[in-house]
Amino acid sequence: MRMPPPPFGADWKPWGERLNTYLSRIRTLLSTRLPSDVAADDGILLWDRAGYPIVSKGGEFRQIILADGYASLSRTTVQVATAINTAQAIGWDAPSFNSGIALDPTDNTKIVFEEDGVYLLAFAVELLSSSSSAKSGWFWPRIDGVDVPGSTIKVTLSDNGHHIVMSRSAAFPMTAGSYLQAMWAVDDLTLWIDAPAATAFAPSSPAVTLAITRLRQ
Repeated sequence: MRMPPPPFGADWKPWGERLNTYLSRIRTLLSTRLPSDVAADDGILLWDRAGYPIVSKGGEFRQIILADGYASLSRTTVQVATAINTAQAIGWDAPSFNSGIALDPTDNTKIVFEEDGVYLLAFAVELLSSSSSAKSGWFWPRIDGVDVPGSTIKVTLSDNGHHIVMSRSAAFPMTAGSYLQAMWAVDDLTLWIDAPAATAFAPSSPAVTLAITRLRQ
């Protein structure tokens, strides 16, 4: 769109209206937030130096989440415990898609977060029992080497050849550079993480899946 020509004569109103229409249609950059800016009114849009747009609401500036800070991970192979009643981490395949979240290049059990934020995690695991005795499995998150309190999922199977999918969603705060591990343990080695093969009528099943989405800064 071309800039309207300057006014002619003493009548500035039509020119001002055309200029206002022009300015409302062109692209403009958000102003960078300064230390003196306050969220006195709702709906003030600014650009934060951390690299995100922010908007004022309820007396504070809140980040507008962009399309980053997400990942979809899975494990496509069987994982068997090496010993009973012993915590070990689930190993992951490369993410099918991701932004701001990645596997540690030297340890595929560690999921590393680039930015601070609250993240929603949706976890699912497929288990197989190969005996008729009662056996239990435990699953929980560990952040930076520390188990998250009150986060364990426990399941018990007793039928031979019994499959079960166990899942849970939860939100966790993470800091930039922190890593997450999905831990598990069993009290009987005849219970393991399974990855059913494809059949003539259905595709294969992943052993474990984990979807991660950043909810807020």
